[in-house]
Amino acid sequence: MTITLTQICQAVETTLAPAVTYTQTASEMKDGMADQPTLQVYPQSGTSSPPQNTDRSSFQANVRQQEIVIYADLYATPRSEIGEDFALLLPLIDAMIDEIEKQDTKPYFGLIGIKAFRWDWLRATFQYNDLTQQYAGARFTFYLRVF
Repeated sequence: MTITLTQICQAVETTLAPAVTYTQTASEMKDGMADQPTLQVYPQSGTSSPPQNTDRSSFQANVRQQEIVIYADLYATPRSEIGEDFALLLPLIDAMIDEIEKQDTKPYFGLIGIKAFRWDWLRATFQYNDLTQQYAGARFTFYLRVF
């Protein structure tokens, strides 16, 4: 891989930062959640394809493609009343989507090694460190094609 996981996480964080007040990548995460809204960006998993001589994307250069899965967890507010939680969460989700939709030309997220991506999101209730405290939020999942 020509780019590192740290570079990928930082690029996704930088891209999404205008939508959220506080952001953290994996190496910046703390044990507590002092401020909201907070976005935490970290790698979740990756898969690799075998190199192929007939792979059209590599022009017979035996390039191994990877799919890197990145989570961007949006902690909107400590969980309280559901209507109030949604009132804070939905504009943040919309702002995140607006920033993602700006990634319509290469280099995606400002990194040449990311050749394609897809994404999804889901509403979530997160527990973070303190088992008695829950946060209303959303998990954005990015599937990045890297080679």
